[in-house]
This record gives sequence, C-alpha cells and structure tokens, in this order.
Amino acid sequence: MRSDMRRPMDFDDLLSPDWVVTHLRWAWLASLLLLAWLDPSLSSGTLRGILGLLAIGAVLNLVQVGALFMQWYPRWILIGGVSLDTLLSIVLLALTGGWQSPLLPALLFPVLVGSLRLGLEAGLAVAVVLSFMVAGFAVMDHEFDTIEEMYQIGINVLGLMGVAFVSGFLHRQQRTTWEQVEAAELQELRLANERAKAIYELASTISATLNYKRVLTTMLDLTMLSLTQVAGPNPSLVGLILLFEEEGNFEKVKVHAGRNIPRADEKRVASGQSELITRTIYTAEPAISDQVSSDKVLAQFVCMQHAQSAISAPLRARFDTFGVVIFASSQPDYFASEHGEVLTTFCNQAVIALKNAQLYEELQTEQLKILEKESEARHKLARELHDGPTQTISAVAMRLNFVRMMLQKRQEFSKIEEEVAKIEALARKTTQEVRTMLFTLRPVVLETHGLSAALEQFAERLRQTEELNIEVESNGYDNQLGRQAESVAFAVVEEAVGNARKHAQASRIAVRLRVDDRMFTAEVQDDGVGFDFEEARLRREAGHMGLLNMEERAELIGGRCLIQSRPGAGTLVRLDIPLRRWGVPE
Repeated sequence: MRSDMRRPMDFDDLLSPDWVVTHLRWAWLASLLLLAWLDPSLSSGTLRGILGLLAIGAVLNLVQVGALFMQWYPRWILIGGVSLDTLLSIVLLALTGGWQSPLLPALLFPVLVGSLRLGLEAGLAVAVVLSFMVAGFAVMDHEFDTIEEMYQIGINVLGLMGVAFVSGFLHRQQRTTWEQVEAAELQELRLANERAKAIYELASTISATLNYKRVLTTMLDLTMLSLTQVAGPNPSLVGLILLFEEEGNFEKVKVHAGRNIPRADEKRVASGQSELITRTIYTAEPAISDQVSSDKVLAQFVCMQHAQSAISAPLRARFDTFGVVIFASSQPDYFASEHGEVLTTFCNQAVIALKNAQLYEELQTEQLKILEKESEARHKLARELHDGPTQTISAVAMRLNFVRMMLQKRQEFSKIEEEVAKIEALARKTTQEVRTMLFTLRPVVLETHGLSAALEQFAERLRQTEELNIEVESNGYDNQLGRQAESVAFAVVEEAVGNARKHAQASRIAVRLRVDDRMFTAEVQDDGVGFDFEEARLRREAGHMGLLNMEERAELIGGRCLIQSRPGAGTLVRLDIPLRRWGVPE
C-alpha cells in the first residue's frame, strides 16, 4: 500500500486481532523463558540454546510488529508466523525432554493462533503436527510401553485437538458475526446509496421544473420507495401531501398530491385541526401516530379508514409552513424514527421547489398585473381620446365645413369671423386637453419638482380646460417620499380626481397632502352624488374599476387605499404610505 494512502494509527488498531497476536506472542516467549529458567534439570548448554531460539522468535515477532505498524500485513505473514511458532515449539520440546517436557503447555499457543486467526482447519493441522511430534518423541525415547504413558500421551493429544476445535468454533462464530455485521453495513450502504440517488433525482426534478405539482408527485414516489426499502414492501402504504389553503392559516388543508388514494380523496379539503397534523406543525418535527382511527380529521379520508399507523412531517422553510406530508399503513407499529429521518430529508428538498414555485407564481401574477395595467392604460387613453379631443376635432371639422359654405355663399365677413373664432377656441381647448392627457401619462414636473408641484400643475390644467373647482393643500409635506412612491401617489390622486369629475357630478374637489407620525397621507374628497362602494366592488362595474386599481397600486408599495362613499354623501379616497419604507433618507 502506498504510504500517502495510509491513515494514522489509533488505539483501536492496537486492539485488532493481528496486534493482539503479537502482544500474546511476547507473553508466550516470556513464559517460555521463565519456565526454562526455573527448570533445574536443564544444562547450561541447553539453556543457551533455548535463549537463542527465543531470541529468534523475538526478532520474528518484531518483524511482524513492524509490518503491522507500516499497515502492510498480507496473509502469508500470518501463515508464516503460525508456522514458525509451530517449528519453535517442536525444537523447544526436543531440547527440553520431548513429550515429558515442562514446556509442553506452550504447544497450545500455535494451536490457538492457528484456529483463531486462520480457522478450524489450520488449528487442526497444527494440532495434528504437534501430536505426531509428541508421539514421535515418546517412541524414540522407548517410553510408550505402559497404559499410563499411553493415557498421558492421549490426554495431551486430545487436549491439543480440543483446543483446536474450541478455538476454531469461536473463530467460526466470530467470522459469522463479522459477516452479519458486514452484510448489515453493506445493506445500510446500499440503502444510503439508493436514498442518495432518490434525493439526486428529486433535486434534478426541482432544478428542471417550476411546476410544484410535478415536484410533489415525484417526492411522493421517491419517499414511498425509500420507506419500503427501510421496512420492506407494504402494499397498504398510502401517501398524502396536504397544503394549507392560506399561508399561515392552519384551519383548512387540501390534498395536492397522493399515492394509492381513491378519486374521492383527490383535492379533498379538510380541517387542519387533526391531532397528528397539529403536533407536526407546532413541533416542526416528524410525528408518528398508532391511533389513526381515533383521529376524526384523518378518518374523513377514504384511504385512511383502514390505517393503523401513520407518520407526518412538515413542509417548512424557515418560519413558513406550507403543509404536511402524511404516510399511513394498515400494519400496526409500521413506522419508526428512521422513517422520520427519511421523510424529513425529502420534505426539505421538496419545500425548496414549493418556495420557488410560490415566487414564480407571484412573478407571473405581477407580470399579469403589469400587462393588465398596460392594457387598461391603453383603453383609458382610447376612451379619453374618443370622449375628448376626438369629439372636439370632429366639431372643428364640421365648423370648418360650415365656414367654407359661408364663403361660397359670400355671407357677411363678421359672421365668418365669429365662426372662425369659435373654431379657434375649440382648437385651443383640444390642445389643452391633449396636453393634460400627456401630462397625466408622464408628468415631467413630478420628476423635477416633486408631488406637490405636479398636483398643483395638474389642478391648474383642469381649471383651465374644464373650469373645475379643484384645490390642492399641502400640510407638512415637503417631498419626503421617494420618486417611485410619489409616482404611485400621483397616479392614485389622478385616478380619484378623474372619477370625481366624470361620475360624481361634483362642484368642488379637494386634494390634501400631509405627513403625520412617519406616515404620508393623501386625500381626495368631493361633494358629488356618491355611490355604494361595496356593491360596486361586487359587480365590478366598468365605471368603478379605477377604484379597485387604486387599491392595487397602494398594495404594491406596501401602502393602503381606503375609499368611503355612500349615495348622496360624496366620496373620500385616502392613501397611506409608510415613510419608514418609502421615505427619502434624512
């Protein structure tokens, strides 16, 4: 193995089986040395030979320690170590008395190591070799004559074989346990891999579409697949995605997607006061219920009538909760905390799509509003041109034709001059009307001198063209609004004044501007015939659509437009805009 790929050693490595064998070998060598040193029957030459053999064993063990430390420990090193331990045991027996050697218990070590590390077959092989060596030493010493001696040798052989069998059985049990652990880890890894693929597929769906319904159905399919992978196939598993009808209002939920549900449950609207749903929303965590039948809200769903267990998780982005996802099964105690983790993972992915879809829907709504406003502006301009300048120009053309006929008949010059003066007055009025219309479309003075000056000029034009009694009062307002807010305020006031002069039959119109408590207020009040505003909103009469437009304009900048009117009592239009948001920095 390349050194740059090795990981640092830790304490757990020192407790691995190969390290434990090297630690035990030190103890084995030390015990052999102690037994040989305490045996008075050994000569000094024999003792020196034993010390040499033990030194060789120590050097070989150091080699194995080095291999372990370098994290390079192939299987042949382990086999070689067991073989050398066996050979060392045989030589020690030969030096210390053969089958009657005091070091005879030391034969157990290579048998144990062979069985525990290489399996029952290796341990039996070592035990057989050592058993033949013990029997061979007895034959060579001609001490295989009595029943007692045969019995003692048989006990030694059976002891070696028994140790081999016991340690081999333990090795097999340990190996089985390891295989089960590895299989469980492999299964967990496979599930994690499948879950990661499902999450990736959901993320790909989210990035590929802004259709939240498609995201919700994909999320249900992948979540159901992951849940069945965790707990096994379940034909009775059903899934529902319930979204709240209004943001922040948990009173009602509606089915927006489902799996394994009947048509009767599709798009069903139910109460949001379910015990399971309430617990999920207020804890913002997955909730499990094993008493689905007692939940009166869930019992309304056909797919839940046979359910005995259910799990729910919130669709939540920061502090905004869109709804809940519920899975139910007819099997009792089917769901566990692991299912909650899986469900939460998919909900966190799906809620991103919900948020994006919400923003996209709001953007589309704003685009539609802009298109509607543009279309409305064109229709308004067309109506005003038709009712104003177009009619006047037609009258000018008719009078010019009349003047031409007077000239052909050679009528008196004074009458012709009088008619031409009338035509000139009409032309001047038309010019003023067109200029007023252009002024309302783009009041340049609003951009250069502010709202007060623009409204004063607007009122002056109306006085000249229509002899309208209109007054503008500014009480404490000194261009505290920004340009965008002033444009909205001018449009609302212009719309209110236009409604008053066209429909209210008012003799006086008052426009008042003021600033109180960091709030800008504009009021347009007339003494006209008034109308029933609520009835007009319900019927959406063409003549009163401008009133609804004023409310929408105010809402776009976070303001508020209030309209008060009743038949015979005139109309008051009030616009409030917060300066904290749209005010000019002081």
